Amino acid sequence: MKYIAVILGVLLLVPATSGFAATDSNSSMQQGTQLLQRLNSARQLDRSLALDVSVGPVAAGEYMLRADRAQDVIDKIEHGEKVSRAEIADALFVPPKSLSEAEREQLVQRLEHAKDLDERGWWDWTRDPVIAQNFQVQERKADRVIRDLETDQPVSWSDIQEAMHVPANY
Repeated sequence: MKYIAVILGVLLLVPATSGFAATDSNSSMQQGTQLLQRLNSARQLDRSLALDVSVGPVAAGEYMLRADRAQDVIDKIEHGEKVSRAEIADALFVPPKSLSEAEREQLVQRLEHAKDLDERGWWDWTRDPVIAQNFQVQERKADRVIRDLETDQPVSWSDIQEAMHVPANY
């Protein structure tokens, strides 16, 4: 649940525009400065968690990748490039070090739901083998992540987010 709360909190903090580019207005500059501060904080937290030996190698690698992603978004903003809300939200998200049993069960339920949508999508698109295959691949990803979560295997947040994705054709 912490994961969901963090994502919702991040989405509420992301600017309401579809992208962000530096402008000369004071409010935009202030918003830009605040956003850069939040991105720097997320990057620093990701880096410090990556150095925490208690998180293990999978999580440490994930935290370093996320720190790099935050730095990429910071660089784009500082150079006046447009950055999507999704990129900003992803860069601001810092995965929790661990999940409670209840949080793990909720995550598995969300993955099961995504898997059900993948299966329904496959049945709806069997007439187009390429699209149907996309649904099958996603279903397999969800199965793998669910199995790993249920057996307490290390799973990266990138794998979890990928497994929750349902192809756009559905």
